[in-house]
Amino acid sequence: MPFIGRESKVVIQNKMLEFIDKLNKVNGRKNIFYETTKYKKIPPLGKYVVDYIISHQQEIIEYINSTEEFQTKKFIRKVVEYSTDKIIATLFNLNQYAEINDEIINKINALYYNFVNEVFNKLRLNQAINLEWINILVIEHQVRLREILGEIDELKIFSKDKKYLDPIPCSEYSAVFQLEILNINVEKICEPVLDVGCGSSAKLVHYLRAQGIKAYGIDRSIEKKSSYLIETDWFEFKMKPNYWGTIISHLSFTNHFKRNHFKKNGNHIIYARRYMDLLNSLKLGGSFFYTPDLAFIEQFLTSDLYDINKKKINNEKLSLMKRKNNMNIYSVQINKLNNN
Repeated sequence: MPFIGRESKVVIQNKMLEFIDKLNKVNGRKNIFYETTKYKKIPPLGKYVVDYIISHQQEIIEYINSTEEFQTKKFIRKVVEYSTDKIIATLFNLNQYAEINDEIINKINALYYNFVNEVFNKLRLNQAINLEWINILVIEHQVRLREILGEIDELKIFSKDKKYLDPIPCSEYSAVFQLEILNINVEKICEPVLDVGCGSSAKLVHYLRAQGIKAYGIDRSIEKKSSYLIETDWFEFKMKPNYWGTIISHLSFTNHFKRNHFKKNGNHIIYARRYMDLLNSLKLGGSFFYTPDLAFIEQFLTSDLYDINKKKINNEKLSLMKRKNNMNIYSVQINKLNNN
């Protein structure tokens, strides 16, 4: 068995990660819940996985035999974590309202670990992978993945008789548009600024920082993490009391809160608590700007603690959302007047 050097190992590793990227792009809109009554064989979503492993098994065997066991296990964990991150990102792209808790993530992670580890163990023994064996393994993996994803409530809206899914869009608007909608005057903005659900490219945060404003953003998916862009869930981010001068939520946190409030089995309680955490984290004179409005909770804010200003949005870019929901959309500014 030929020995391969460090550079060749890196090439093999990168090729595998690149394949995972391509796999998620190819299968991104395919419906894993698809069912049909027609009598015909439906190719599995994992067909590309089967083809990849069959065609690359020899170089993977060479990689395993040229690598210390602990390094191989380390790389397996990297592949598993990368696969889990990619599929979760794909799910969010399909439905921005999907709520994926730690239990689901751990199940997906364990499922990918079992799959990758079984393939590597087979190759570690220099056993050739035949088509029947890998097909069975992939199908079993898909069935279990389907069961796990079936636990996510927001994925149940997708029909089982459609091969391809129509994603629920999640637009990331320009910074200038967001400032216009929220009626924010950059020259009068109070620092520091926190954009809750800033979007993967954090357009507003970058724009504000270019103006010399101390702005920060949090989102569950960040393209380029930095000291001022934090990839985290808005429930996990620690809110400091009396700290932020401005908090912004443009069609992000408050949009999800509103959906959960009217949803039959929504998590409206934890959203209500986080909403109050956000208000509590404002310094005196600070403001929380957001859209859509949350009349169902705003009515309970006392006038001695908060000043509420609402403005009806007439921008054409949001007209589709208005028609779809048959309601008016308001931007809101809540000013903190006193501490509790």
